[in-house]
Amino acid sequence: MRILLKGFVADGTNEPARRSVLIENDTIIAVEKEISGSCAAEKIFQFRDEIIAPGFIDVHGHSDLSLAAFPGGESKRSQGVTTEITGNCGLSAFPVTSMNRDHLNDLYADYGISISWNDLTEYRQMLVSREVKLRTYALCGHNTLRASVAGYEKQELSIEELMRMQEYLERALKDGSPGLSTGLLYTPGCFANPEEITSLMRVLTKYNAVYATHLRSEGDHLTESLTETLECAKKAGLKKVEISHFKTAGENNWHKIDQAFEIIHAYRDQGIDVRFDRYPYTESQTMLSVILPAPFDTMPDRDITIAFRDENAVKLAISSLKKRPESDWSRWRLTGTTHPYWHKFAGQKYHNLPGDRIMAVIDQLKFDATTATIGAAGMSENNLLRIITDPLCMPGSDGNAVRGKTPSGTPHPRAFGAIAKFFRMKLDAGETIGNVVASATSKPADFFNLPDIGTLHCGKKADITVFSPEEINSDADFTDPYRPAAGIRLSMLDGKLRFF
Repeated sequence: MRILLKGFVADGTNEPARRSVLIENDTIIAVEKEISGSCAAEKIFQFRDEIIAPGFIDVHGHSDLSLAAFPGGESKRSQGVTTEITGNCGLSAFPVTSMNRDHLNDLYADYGISISWNDLTEYRQMLVSREVKLRTYALCGHNTLRASVAGYEKQELSIEELMRMQEYLERALKDGSPGLSTGLLYTPGCFANPEEITSLMRVLTKYNAVYATHLRSEGDHLTESLTETLECAKKAGLKKVEISHFKTAGENNWHKIDQAFEIIHAYRDQGIDVRFDRYPYTESQTMLSVILPAPFDTMPDRDITIAFRDENAVKLAISSLKKRPESDWSRWRLTGTTHPYWHKFAGQKYHNLPGDRIMAVIDQLKFDATTATIGAAGMSENNLLRIITDPLCMPGSDGNAVRGKTPSGTPHPRAFGAIAKFFRMKLDAGETIGNVVASATSKPADFFNLPDIGTLHCGKKADITVFSPEEINSDADFTDPYRPAAGIRLSMLDGKLRFF
């Protein structure tokens, strides 16, 4: 079947011009100034002021298991996303062994998916069997990788364990993974020293693959963490590094933005293609357990729930939380929990919760720490705009593909709005349509070595998004995070309409 789209085409490399795009089955077969005659196609879409663009790429998503549960990927498709890079922040759905299978099944229990696969190929077959309506490329997550050979508690690895990690990583790269991600704030990634990371980077170097990292610190030790990562890349000869959700967390760290950019450009000058992704919000979302002190800060979430059966452990946590300043409680928001009482307060700030807010935290963690999440304000609006409008920035939602409400609570508004709002911010800042489109299409496709997508050129996959540059935006918030983005007219994956 042939489909013809007429309108202003931003092909991912140039500014829009009055053109047409002709598709046959799943492939683009012509992109012309004009394709004359309706006989060229069985179906014609005519657009007046909208932009016909390559399908948007969400370079930082976490839909590894949510897509299996919600294969339509509605929250992504409704904002023009046709491709997601999954497996971020060190957490991927593979490799799976007896060392990490139970933990991963507990972590993803809400989705009702039993993890029966072992590697990327089998995981991908599972997604195909569920007819997922989103193109995905899965990074190999370092936390999952490390746990597959040594579990979640071992801090120092043996040479044999490190070699098995390298073997599993190389197998994933051969099977089509675009690279490795780390989440050095989380267990067991937090145990990894620079030598361990460098040894894995050397495997990436052989394949010109990407290293994407949730830095060890995004606030108090931002510059040190950034330098650590880029020094490792330099030693490994690695050429591609992505800083995940690049930010300056905490008001006391906002001034570090200049130094952080200086570090990035210094290493770019040394031949490392350093880039970053960002979601267009100043409020983050992560696991509730990150606010706990030692020894809980190095425990897997499942083990925290077990530890809290001991009243002495609970008392230690309470003592620490009592020392938190009032400003913390006013910027923290309950976003997710399966606790039968606290679940109904998802989306509210902790200082507005009824009763004892400390006990609210304890209750959620005691019930199930693997589903307890927290939102936290603390980022600079000015720095956000500076990051998003930088030419090195690519859009990343840091969110799951969902359809609606989930058992554990409300998602961050980025789930339904990040990419559309990213476009709005860049366009309002005066960037050209062509440059904005490229930041979400051809640039990430090139960076992640995805030759079949990213531009509207002959022979490419027919992944297409049509949007209104005047209307594209999102007003989703924590009160109603499910509001669909505005301004998306059409999206296609492999030449099939997925949103219209």
